[in-house]
Formats: sequence, structure tokens, C-alpha cells
Amino acid sequence: MKKKTFGAAVLIVGTGAALAAAAIPAASVTASPEPVPGIIRQAEAYAAADPIAEKGMQEAVRLCMAKAGFDYTPPSSRMTMDLNGAIGFKRLTVEAAKASGYASTGPQGPREPAPGSADGKLFANPAFTKALAGPVDNAPMATVGGMGTSSGGCRGEAMTRIYGSAENYLLATGIAYNSVLPASLSASGDSGITKAVAGWAACMKDTPYASFVNPQQAADAGKAAGGQEEFRIAVTDAVCRDKTGFHAALDKVLDKYLTTRMQELAPQIAKVKEIRRTADVNAAALGGAASK
Repeated sequence: MKKKTFGAAVLIVGTGAALAAAAIPAASVTASPEPVPGIIRQAEAYAAADPIAEKGMQEAVRLCMAKAGFDYTPPSSRMTMDLNGAIGFKRLTVEAAKASGYASTGPQGPREPAPGSADGKLFANPAFTKALAGPVDNAPMATVGGMGTSSGGCRGEAMTRIYGSAENYLLATGIAYNSVLPASLSASGDSGITKAVAGWAACMKDTPYASFVNPQQAADAGKAAGGQEEFRIAVTDAVCRDKTGFHAALDKVLDKYLTTRMQELAPQIAKVKEIRRTADVNAAALGGAASK
């Protein structure tokens, strides 16, 4: 069976560990005849890594690396799920557009450290990378459902200390994140999305940017233009999204598919919730011990 790898399915988490994405079947979720209004919020919350557990991961890695002789705290995870963005139209409010143009729709979460920076110099040190993730040529890997992450060194130790195992860590972060994406793939072909985009485009016809056929095209043009022109495009775009109820319409479509998907995921969700509860306890205990 052919599978499509969804673009948003590569996740960088708070410890700086890259999770390799599993392929996600395209258009595999059916619309529920009785959608639960607002279930998109539950799905996005489930997909996001638990902040208390992630803070514990940070501290566990920091303590382990200190024992290895390195002063290093991994960046915190700011990854959140935006299922409108998974369809191709990241949320944009008028306030955000006025404040920062399209900056709020850009990539989120930690990135590779810049060469020459303090962290960049650390990552260029083979002894550091070995302590953090294990030997480069023979680093252990944990794999769950086609997704894997390095589980050696201080990263692996932190996963076990907070989540109980690297496999549990994968389930509660990368697997949870990717698991709701098939619903957005299926929703992207719904006529309700086409109608929402058409409504937005009709609004834009009365502006200086009448040639844009969808919000992604506007965002691309704005980012390419930069400067004040980006702000003008972004604000015009956001005003039309607001006037036409664009994101509310997308949410309503997504609710149909997410109702089905969240029902399918019920056993996994129960397991992940238990893993996260235990991880929160372990993180709190670690925080208390570190403060003494």
C-alpha cells in the first residue's frame, strides 16, 4: 500500500532529539455523521507533549550532562499542534498579523544550534555528542510504530528516568503528535475546506491583493516581500480570515474527521495519559530533588 509522509510529521522535542517520522496513510479517516463540536481542541492538546514531563526531561538531561562534565541544558519544547496548519493554513489572527506579520505562522520549536554559538561549539565536540546521545557510529535506537529516536547517552537516560522507557517517551510525544494527522489529511479533501477558501478569496477580491487564491499563497507572498509589505498582506489576509470565519469553518470540518479518529485512538490515548501522569510525578520528584 502506498503511503504518504505528512510534512508536519518530523518533530523536534525539548531535549533536542529528532524523531524520525513514520509514514502516514493518506485520506484514511471517514467523517463522522455525528461530529463532536470542538473536539479539535482535545486532539491538539493530546498531540502536544506534556509540559511538566518535558521540563523534567530538560532537568534530567542537564543533571546527566553535568556528571559528564558539560554545562548544558537542552532547549524547551514549544511545539504545539495546529491542525489548521496541518491542512496548509496555519492560524493567523489580526492581532498577530499587526504585531509580527507572518512570524507566528513560521516554524516553532528548537532548531539546530548556530555554528560558533556556545551550544554550536558543544555539538561540534565528539565527547559532548557521545555523552548526550551515545556513540555516533553505534547509537542505540528505540522504535515504536515505525518511528524511532536515539535512546543512548543522557537523552536515553532522561527518557527512562522521566517516562519509564524510551518507548514510552515515543508514545507520549512523537506517536501522539503524528496520530491525529491522518484526520487532517482526510479533512483536506472535504468540500467544506474548498468553500472556506472560496469565501476568503472572495473577500480578498475587494483588496489590493485580489490575485491570491488561498491564504497560503498570501503568506508565501508576504514572507517573500518582507518589511512593511509583509505586514500589509498579513493584516489584509487576517482581516478576511476573520470576516469570513475561515478558521472556524476549518475547525468545523476537522471536527468531523477528528471525532472518528479520536474514537479509533481511544486505547492509545488511555495508555499515553497514564504514561504522562507517571512522567509528571517523576518530573516533579526530580525537580524537588534538584532544588535541595
